[in-house]
Amino acid sequence: MAVLDKLVIAVTGSLPHEPAQIKKWAVLNGGKWSPELRKDVTHLIASKDAYEKNTHAIQQASKTGAWIVSFDWFEDSLHCKRKLSERKYTWEFLRKQRRRQKQLKRLGTVADGKRFREGCEKARGLTGSGTSNDTVTRKPRKPTGFFFKAESISDTPFVSATEALKRKWAERGLDQEADFRVAEGQAQNPIEIEDDSPTQTLPSASPATILAKSPTKGTKPSSSFLKNTVTPSTAIPEPEAKTPHFKDIYHYYLDSTGFEYKIVLVRSDFSINSYARYHIGLLESHTKPHTYCTIFQYTPPVKKAPESSSGILGNAEAARLTLLATNPVASQDFPYKAFVCPMNSSFAPAWRAFRHVFRDLTLLSWEERFDANNLVQRSRAQQLGIEPYMYAKPAKGLPMGLLPQEDGLFQGSKDGLEIRGDSDDGYVRNSFNLPSISYPLTKHGSIGSYIHRKEDERRREEEEKRRMTEAEEMERKKIAGVQKKKPNYNKPMYNGVTGRPQTDAYDQYNRSVPVGSGRPGGSAFASLITKRKPWAPETYDG
Repeated sequence: MAVLDKLVIAVTGSLPHEPAQIKKWAVLNGGKWSPELRKDVTHLIASKDAYEKNTHAIQQASKTGAWIVSFDWFEDSLHCKRKLSERKYTWEFLRKQRRRQKQLKRLGTVADGKRFREGCEKARGLTGSGTSNDTVTRKPRKPTGFFFKAESISDTPFVSATEALKRKWAERGLDQEADFRVAEGQAQNPIEIEDDSPTQTLPSASPATILAKSPTKGTKPSSSFLKNTVTPSTAIPEPEAKTPHFKDIYHYYLDSTGFEYKIVLVRSDFSINSYARYHIGLLESHTKPHTYCTIFQYTPPVKKAPESSSGILGNAEAARLTLLATNPVASQDFPYKAFVCPMNSSFAPAWRAFRHVFRDLTLLSWEERFDANNLVQRSRAQQLGIEPYMYAKPAKGLPMGLLPQEDGLFQGSKDGLEIRGDSDDGYVRNSFNLPSISYPLTKHGSIGSYIHRKEDERRREEEEKRRMTEAEEMERKKIAGVQKKKPNYNKPMYNGVTGRPQTDAYDQYNRSVPVGSGRPGGSAFASLITKRKPWAPETYDG
């Protein structure tokens, strides 16, 4: 059975869906559609505005007895695949329910206050006398153990927590005053220690060191020593001030597209299965007018520590502490962080420094960061012979920053290192002395591995082509040797119209026979002709 079987649907007012769509759903679920309100209409789907304004359709439906329901009844019935009860979906019921909720909301505050006051009265009645009368009072049992005997318990006077706290405060004030006096006395008279050794002045001795050293046996401490001896103080040290950080007054700059100028550049090294990182940020001040600065942070690749003895480890620790105590120097083996554009700068120099650092590391201008297939970056890396850092494009759906402007400004080609606009921009490579930007191009990097792989393929192709050429040449020579023609193959074999040939088949000259050179009286060729029988002589076998 269909959901809206034997039902006639009509609509009025502004509903979530168009009447045509509602008609389609009603017909598909076994109902009938009425474009206007008639007597056979069973359900009128009305909007809230139409019901409150009491339109003509609402009045006619009230007269005919049709159900005046909201669109939720129609939608919920289709979802449940059965006709739901109309009573809770009628606008009259919904209006009464809304009025009841408003009334409960107004009375809720009064009811909550009443319950709170009743609870307070109940709690006051329970706690006013200290203990309830219904509880059974019992006398505490007298302890019989050895440690609980009356003789072993000392009479310790009771001290409240407030009095103990006041006493500690008073002692703390006296200790602070004593410390101040001792410090003043130390500033005027340096501490002297009397012993067998010569007298030495220790202006920088700490109180702990003085207390640790006791006078030698048989000697009496001097009065100055007892006077200047500092007792440990129970005063709580004051908290140190927080070290200021640039993020307290700056944040990362956002352009009009919502792109945050905080990027990470990576250079992989497959030989150690690690990578070096550069964090570059363009910062903007919180306050207005805005000021800007540019900062970078270099993190070297993680290298496996070699197995060494404790002495070498101690030297390494000493070197590390020395490095921390002195001013850091840019090195490719240690982390490094610095400002390439100082604080309180305008936008132009900070933006220029950000772009120049990006180009030093990637060999691409900021406008070329979306290099298709890394063709330009590979070409420039091969020309310079260095491994560049890689920039990852933001994920799909995230801001990508301002796209390259028109006319190809600050863009170049893969045929050279020049970029249009360098003269106006004032770019000079590695003007900021960045660490680890000239790493050699090896087969262990992202770009270097690709270039070496292509170079190996080119060499293999050339070697294969050379081998094929040599094989074809040898085959051609072999075929030519089999089909070798005899000498003078294109010369006449017998006497032709031009007379007797001068050379024979073996390229040798024939002997010239002068006319009449035979026996006397013979012809010129008589001596050359021998008498031969055309067949072999017959033999008789007897």
